[in-house]
Amino acid sequence: MFAPVRSRAVRNRVLRDRVTRDRVVREPVARITLPEPLARWIGYELGSPVVAAVPQAGGISPGPAARIELADGRRVFVKSVSDDDSPHMPRLFRREMDVLRRLPSVPYRPSLVATLDEGEWVAIVLEDVEGTLPDLTVPAVMDAAREVVREQTRSLTPDPLRLPRDDVAATVRRWHAGIAAIDPVVRGKLPHWWRQEEPALLRRLATLADRMPSDSWCHFDVRDDNMLIRADGSIVVLDWGMARSGPAWMDEVLLDLHDVTTPTFDVRVAELPAYDVGSDDGREDAVTDYLLCLGVSLAVVAYGASPHGLPRLMSQRRAESHRLLTGAARRLGYR
Repeated sequence: MFAPVRSRAVRNRVLRDRVTRDRVVREPVARITLPEPLARWIGYELGSPVVAAVPQAGGISPGPAARIELADGRRVFVKSVSDDDSPHMPRLFRREMDVLRRLPSVPYRPSLVATLDEGEWVAIVLEDVEGTLPDLTVPAVMDAAREVVREQTRSLTPDPLRLPRDDVAATVRRWHAGIAAIDPVVRGKLPHWWRQEEPALLRRLATLADRMPSDSWCHFDVRDDNMLIRADGSIVVLDWGMARSGPAWMDEVLLDLHDVTTPTFDVRVAELPAYDVGSDDGREDAVTDYLLCLGVSLAVVAYGASPHGLPRLMSQRRAESHRLLTGAARRLGYR
């Protein structure tokens, strides 16, 4: 059994006592890429020193992440970030901590093992998962991912968490406000059909938040690089920092966005299951308007300087904006 997750006050005192005071800490720390204080804290928190770590790359967070082996043979995964790495990422880590503490244990979601929040430094230790990123272009893999997303949606509808934080509707309202105040230079970079039809499209988007009921607790960041596939073909869903309440169809639509530029996406939207909630109604238009709203809002924030620690963020936003608006144009009949 893993050591229990201690209270924040105890955890922080332990970190100070066992990490910053060499006279207290006697066990050796492995030569790894993790910051030494973090490795020492993991060893103490889990009751066994860290002996090896395999760095993991590919996530958006600039902080260190690694699969950890302990001296007693257990394995865990740790990801961490500091305000120096990125001023925005610690907030997402804290949200993920809060969510994972409340979600039930299921085979398709790694269990929370331990957390650290020192104010400027945040770390999450999770159950280790043996797996690789799934290739969602393989039909059997996509089918497995879809079934997990649907099972997750069924278990989280109606929303069992009811956390007092932004929901999808509030997020959409912020996006719409940014779009309404778009910079003329950015407007000029949007597709010609948006510029020609902007007043009518803005009126359409003005009602979108009202069509985003908080029926379900949504992961809200479902994509291939937030999943792993095990050797047996089962799928695991990772990274809950973006989670919030929203329409029950949201996560499956996000799963299908890799096909958003093709009519295959439209077929899959038409086949979305019903969950006997309010967001079952009017889904076709709501999905189209969601693509439109997210695509333009990404453009709004895609032409400034990249935030500290996230050098590729702006180019990623521009590319995703283009894909989403291509899909929205097809569904709206624009060429």
